[in-house]
Amino acid sequence: MQRYLLEISYDGTQYFGWQIQPNQKTIQGELTEKLSFLLSEKVNLIGCGRTDTGVHAVQFFAHFDSKKIINIESVKYKLNNFLSPAISINEFFTVSQDFHARYSAIARTYEYWILTKKDPFLIEKTHFCLKPLDLDLFNIGAQLLLGKKDFTSFCKSRVDLKNKYCNVLESRCYKTKNMLIFRIKANRFLHNMVRSIVGTLIDFSYKKIDKNELKRIIKIKDRKESGFSVPSKGLYLMNVEYPKNIFSE
Repeated sequence: MQRYLLEISYDGTQYFGWQIQPNQKTIQGELTEKLSFLLSEKVNLIGCGRTDTGVHAVQFFAHFDSKKIINIESVKYKLNNFLSPAISINEFFTVSQDFHARYSAIARTYEYWILTKKDPFLIEKTHFCLKPLDLDLFNIGAQLLLGKKDFTSFCKSRVDLKNKYCNVLESRCYKTKNMLIFRIKANRFLHNMVRSIVGTLIDFSYKKIDKNELKRIIKIKDRKESGFSVPSKGLYLMNVEYPKNIFSE
């Protein structure tokens, strides 16, 4: 049995997220169907996480096992031809059996794209804020998220997890042309976490809440206290990190 790893990019606009759902168009569903057809065997594709409806991925990983010795370049070429233009297979690796696309990951980086000037080419892939945001203030708020904290206040309440602690390694916002890009890196993320953080930081930037209130929201562990959840169309999974020695020769 050989374990294989796919590095994938996708535009999630027309999909109901990564995970297979009954009667819905999903990234995992389309990839599994096409890969199973190409290999003439049922493939169990396991992703590095679960992106929600409409969320995009610049870098996403998924692994599967096969008894076959696969011609990687041939299957990669055919798979890219079979898949929707919205999904790209960037790399195809062999990995050791103890590798797991989700549990072997040590960090993930997301970006949220905020459009500051109306642009017909970007408006469907970003969150448009007509009212100017205070970038300096946004970053003051973003810095308060750094470190290991309980992020219950930024997680959908129905999520049942033993702990909601995440170690945030990077949290900053920068300007590029007519966009503000919020970048956050952590060892793990909770469901809806980035989108609710961005909504709260937008409120902070607009001075709807102050620094003490933002600190209180983080500590209180209550989703009802944090800001609105920004639309999924502006969220991008940018990078997934693994230990350097994880890939087999």
